[in-house]
Amino acid sequence: MCGIFGFVNNNPINLPKRSLKKELDRLFVLAQSRGKEAAGLALNNKQNIAIYKAPLPAKQLIKLKSYQNFIDEQLKKTINSALGQARLATHGFQAKNDNNQPTISQNFVAVHNGIITNHQELWSKNHKKNCPESDTQVLLDYLQKTFNKNNDFIFSLQNLYQNIEGSASLIIANNFNQEICISTNTGSLYWMNMPDLGAYFFASESWMLKNFIKKVYPNHNSKKIKIKQLKPQKAIIFTENKKKKRIINLNKKVKNPKQQIKNKVEISRKIIDSSPNDIPMDHRLNNLYSINNDFKKIKKHHFPTEKIKKIHRCSRCILPSTTPFISFDKNGVCNYCHDHKKISYKGIKELRKIVAPFRKKNGQADCLIAFSGGRDSSYGLHFLKKELGMNPIAYTYDWGMVTDIARRNQARIVSKLGVEHIIISADITQKRQHIQEHIKAWLKKPELGMVPLFMEGDKQCEFYADQLMKKYDLELMFFCRGNEFEKEEFKAGHCGIRDADPDGVIHHLSLKNKIRIAAYYLSQYIKNPAYINISLLDTMLAFFATYIQKHQYLFLWHYVPWNEQQIIKTLKNEYNWESSDETLSTWRTDDGSSAFYNYIYYTVQGFTENDSFRSRQIREKLIDRSTALELVNEENAPRYKALKWYFDQVGLDGHKVLTQVDRISKFY
Repeated sequence: MCGIFGFVNNNPINLPKRSLKKELDRLFVLAQSRGKEAAGLALNNKQNIAIYKAPLPAKQLIKLKSYQNFIDEQLKKTINSALGQARLATHGFQAKNDNNQPTISQNFVAVHNGIITNHQELWSKNHKKNCPESDTQVLLDYLQKTFNKNNDFIFSLQNLYQNIEGSASLIIANNFNQEICISTNTGSLYWMNMPDLGAYFFASESWMLKNFIKKVYPNHNSKKIKIKQLKPQKAIIFTENKKKKRIINLNKKVKNPKQQIKNKVEISRKIIDSSPNDIPMDHRLNNLYSINNDFKKIKKHHFPTEKIKKIHRCSRCILPSTTPFISFDKNGVCNYCHDHKKISYKGIKELRKIVAPFRKKNGQADCLIAFSGGRDSSYGLHFLKKELGMNPIAYTYDWGMVTDIARRNQARIVSKLGVEHIIISADITQKRQHIQEHIKAWLKKPELGMVPLFMEGDKQCEFYADQLMKKYDLELMFFCRGNEFEKEEFKAGHCGIRDADPDGVIHHLSLKNKIRIAAYYLSQYIKNPAYINISLLDTMLAFFATYIQKHQYLFLWHYVPWNEQQIIKTLKNEYNWESSDETLSTWRTDDGSSAFYNYIYYTVQGFTENDSFRSRQIREKLIDRSTALELVNEENAPRYKALKWYFDQVGLDGHKVLTQVDRISKFY
């Protein structure tokens, strides 16, 4: 889930040093929108492939003196091709530079965008030793081992794609044939020919290439240049110094060559890793990852279960007396049950009418869908592609709390559907620092109304969604919201606000309530100045994107009836969708913060969002009260692995934090 880029020069002339450096710098900066945790580059000439990488954002890397010296040295020679990456770390912590890219094998150098979910199985086919952290290392090793047996690169590449599970867009430099191959199983790779320069360029997204032309070659006639998408299950092989290219079908059935094919090229380039060993890790990372929580200590924390069981609950649903604004009639039925109106849907037929004018028959993208990897958005992407016949682009805003499970599920689904997946990566280290500051401030004066502040980092999702709509000239945006089962009035209720998300959409809050919630937050900032910290600007932007900025979205669950059993059955059967091994619940598997905030809610008020969710199912007569109680008893149990992961990421001592949470005055 990174930004990758590169070029092939088929007219071998010594490009001006300043021009080529400008090209590489611009491609790096553009790719950084997809990953800010590490960066790397491979430059190829006739004699060698030189590599430089470091655990720094691309914008910082290109300013390093050692990087500039590397470029100066390499530009003394003719550069035939290049490939680079701006990394969003998934498999393998970026502080270990071997996990960063470009990745090296005997004959190949590669950069990879995506996640492989069966990398351990692939590794075990050829090795008995432990699997590397990086799934890209496993990919390249598998490709190399196959190539060693038959000496046929095309067969080896096809064999690789037909054996992987997950998403893979690859740029591979073949040091033996002096070729560059671009390949994808999702369509997340674009390329263009600039004949005036005698070069092909490629990047993860089309707008990157458009911006590249605009900024680097402003006088170039960009209208004559066609930017083409590399379709899913396709590859193109470019031969350096030649204009010819070959298009390969990756899903074509292939047989293992009967005899080894002798390579005609006698000279192979040396692969030289020029990456510095003495670059210090970003000081923010040093501070953040100094914590490695003791799982045994975290697991010592338990809820006051017996006291919670004694809380009075509604006799019809399961909402307890600690719910904001709750009241009970003489029969013990709560006002939320009395006020409930049966959920109505606009219908799939109406949805088909709406999307019909936007549907494109030429296979081009016709809509954007926010894609977290959770059950709602995963099924939503399936529904758009399979049921509505749309050709969506999936979009993820990664703010540092997207779980590993969510990332793996995203990879499974986009690869199976052949859907382009765009990731906008925040400065994840900074975002996690903000969470750390929020938690430390909150613990000084705990108020349940301020708990959602821990999640403000994801609220700019809508801001970037609107930007992508403009970049890709799309007019239709889907959010898999509007599920009224997931309304959580109690969260805003602690701020003194009723009906915080009308129709299941937080943006639909009334102007009066928007003013109230702003006033509540302002009062809390005055009472607790610790909230005024490095996260303040980010919080203000989150409020703007959520409550002030106007959005024109379609909300899937306003049209399609939400059916939990059907959703989970479809996802598991068709996509091998993964859920947590700590709970039977499939909700919030995409959100790394949910284990902590639900721990707070359950400890202090004796219920969580699960109780609210199951209560609505009771009112809709989908489950009975006894079943709901059994479900929340399991769903509300602390998820210790998830808690450890959360505290490790935000750099806090989880045992100390939970100890403080356990001491907070209870509502019961």
